[in-house]
Amino acid sequence: MFLKEFFYMTRADRRTFICLCSLALVAIIFFGAVSLTDDTSNKIEERKETATVKDESHESANGQGYAVEETNKGSKLFYFDPNTADSTQLLQLGLRPWQVRNIYKYRARGGVYQCKEDFAYVYGLTVKDYKRLEPYIRIGADYLPASSLAEVRNRKRGYERSSRYASDNGENAPNVERKAYTPKIRIGEHIEINGADTTELMKIPGIGSYYSRQIVRYRNQLGGFVSKEQLLEIEGFPEDAVKYISIDESSIRRLRINQLTLSQLKRHPYLNYYQARAISDYRRLRGNIRSISELKLMKEFSSHDIERIGPYIEY
Repeated sequence: MFLKEFFYMTRADRRTFICLCSLALVAIIFFGAVSLTDDTSNKIEERKETATVKDESHESANGQGYAVEETNKGSKLFYFDPNTADSTQLLQLGLRPWQVRNIYKYRARGGVYQCKEDFAYVYGLTVKDYKRLEPYIRIGADYLPASSLAEVRNRKRGYERSSRYASDNGENAPNVERKAYTPKIRIGEHIEINGADTTELMKIPGIGSYYSRQIVRYRNQLGGFVSKEQLLEIEGFPEDAVKYISIDESSIRRLRINQLTLSQLKRHPYLNYYQARAISDYRRLRGNIRSISELKLMKEFSSHDIERIGPYIEY
């Protein structure tokens, strides 16, 4: 009787209690249905995203000619041009978002990657990342220097020949600038390549104003020539001209390898950024370099690299 009296409610109270219970039950059912709908929607979206990624990968592999390779970190490797690749492709390659932004800023300022090595200067790119991406870098022909076009070079050479012909024959050819003829040396005569200026270099058969300037430019970068074969590193250099050249190695300008900074070292054509950094780090950790054999301890140098740079090093 006590419990009956304790739970006794009037008719109005019973109606109110039933209404509250009904509302609570409806609310529970409603929120449960919403939660179930959200879970279902999320699963559907995940399936769509997965399908989209697979479709894009398939399209990239088959439709655009990309060679795709899965990596351990979930990134993908495929052939790409750093001058045209979009942010999606760069991120898929494993680059970080801030590196992608830097690439976009560089291109927006008019910057162009003319060779694979230019991509190594992307801020924050490690040696491991560069070596991983380097085999897949493809620079489009549209972004090479315009002076490398065959028709431009042929026209320049044709202009030089026409000018020389007009000068030799004393003719006033229309639209052809007359130039003074430079006499050429004969077989058996030589010109010392490290001390000659452009005028003397033009006396070599096969060498005109263009190649004489290229010889001087490359000579200044190297610090002087130590062998005739180095001239063949100049693009398109005529091989027949090599027999008219002699070399005096006493005028070679050598690299003070223990004093030059990283920036100064990498300016030499035979040293890249990673090799210059390896030299700088070695000096900082172990002291001055005393012989060429110490460069052999650095993984950045191959035997060919050491053979080329050896004559230019001063300790």
